[in-house]
Amino acid sequence: MWSKKQKILKKIIPLILLFIISLNSLLVFIPTSHNQLKTEKYTNLRISGERRYSEQWIDNPTFSSLESWIPIEQEDPSDFDAEISNGQGNYILLGEERTFSEISGTPKENDWKNVTNPAFPAPPDFNEIDEYGCEVNHTWIDPDDPIQSPSVHWVRNATMPINMSDYVITSASISAVFNASVTTKPGGAGGVNDYYGIDSKNDTVDQPGDYDTARFYVLISDLEDNEIYEIAWYQTVDLGQDDPEISNITDSLMNTETEEALKYYLTSLFERDDFKFKITLGIRIKCCDNWNYDRDRWDSLRIKECNLTFTYEKKMNQFAALSWNQIGKKISNSSDILVTGANFTFKYKIDQSWPYLLSPNSEIRVLINNKQLNETIKLSSATTSFQLAKPTGFDVFSLISKGINISVSIQVFLADYFLLDHPIVISIDDVYLDISLVLIYEDILTEPELFRILFIIASIAAVCLGGYLYAYQKILKYPRPVRKVRKYRFSLRKTKSPNINITDRKTAFNLAYKRITSPTNKYIRGKPSELKPESKKLMKEKEIEQKKQKLEEVG
Repeated sequence: MWSKKQKILKKIIPLILLFIISLNSLLVFIPTSHNQLKTEKYTNLRISGERRYSEQWIDNPTFSSLESWIPIEQEDPSDFDAEISNGQGNYILLGEERTFSEISGTPKENDWKNVTNPAFPAPPDFNEIDEYGCEVNHTWIDPDDPIQSPSVHWVRNATMPINMSDYVITSASISAVFNASVTTKPGGAGGVNDYYGIDSKNDTVDQPGDYDTARFYVLISDLEDNEIYEIAWYQTVDLGQDDPEISNITDSLMNTETEEALKYYLTSLFERDDFKFKITLGIRIKCCDNWNYDRDRWDSLRIKECNLTFTYEKKMNQFAALSWNQIGKKISNSSDILVTGANFTFKYKIDQSWPYLLSPNSEIRVLINNKQLNETIKLSSATTSFQLAKPTGFDVFSLISKGINISVSIQVFLADYFLLDHPIVISIDDVYLDISLVLIYEDILTEPELFRILFIIASIAAVCLGGYLYAYQKILKYPRPVRKVRKYRFSLRKTKSPNINITDRKTAFNLAYKRITSPTNKYIRGKPSELKPESKKLMKEKEIEQKKQKLEEVG
């Protein structure tokens, strides 16, 4: 027989086992330390899937139209022009060489204006522009004429077709033709009408000193005459000489400044005004008092021809640049999208060999999101047919950012200052930016929710397992007949009679008989022992007869 203490232990041990199993299941899913809790708080692992794909990010990569591409110039905008034509984006370096030659040949009256020389304002007796150029004649009579230094200017303003601040004068020349004729009658004793000759340096005079001269000259200046340069001139020395007689100078060239000086003067004037300067043709006469009754007659002084020519070339400014720029769409900033790579490719060419000696460092640059790629392409490597900038493409993964519109820029950058006398066209085409992406598909459940569900399932499983072990220990380990006997083991041990009514056999039989025969009692007319059962056929005929009677009563 079991003692009371053994019976209690027998009941408690299964419960203890059930508790231990449930606790172990719980401990599997409960973090074991504060660090683990902290890790789980910030590391939300999810059950997920992913889709890898690549997307081409450039709109209109073949320059089929102006759509999507914007040209942006840096530094001097006059160095570049941009156009899209024939399915390619073009950078046009606006190199050119021009020549100024407006001042040439014989001066025409309509082109030149007669003005006063501010330094010698007295005019000569006569001056004009005819078909042979600018002419002066003058006679000075001593002592009646106080004006001994008459002068005249003819001016013309020149306007350049372009802004000269963008150009450099590379060559310049000036030439001017003059001629002169004078009276050379020698001086000497006689009447007041005898002295009309021009007295030159070697003439014998009554009052030695200076001598009669005429100066022909060409000036260039700014429009306000703040800066004036004499670029051509001639001053007579022996014109008017008596012996041997020199009464004229045939068509001759004036003296001129050197080319370097002329270039410097013109450049200085264009620094004052980018477009305009002034040219002046001048003749100045100096009549000296060489006799008591001196007369000087200048029969004809003429500037017959003037030619001012200079060439100028376009400046290519250092750090000038032109970019074809495009602003594309964004990559979502969601954590569900990852950028795993980016590759950029394009083709380029040039319409002629690059002037390497003039600019060895100029190059093509790539900028993504305004960040420049470390690799560049020297323009000296360009050929006249399209080639890939890099056969494998440029790795621009480090320049790609999420959450902003991705901008792409291909820039021609002039790293040197140089002069360019002709245009150069650089072209690009087939611009592609392939971005590799990963799209992550996440489960609805997060890590805490997942652990919570697994904990519930484990708890239920532990309870079921513990329940089964308990049931097995108490009931299921016994055979079925034994289990039926054990079912009533407690009631059989009681000394008190159970509170249950027990029906005897006969009464139970009668109750069962009545329950079975009650549905057919309406067909029985007497005691069961006296009645004979009717056949089914007879019972059916009676039913038919009863229905007929009911119909006759109704009718």
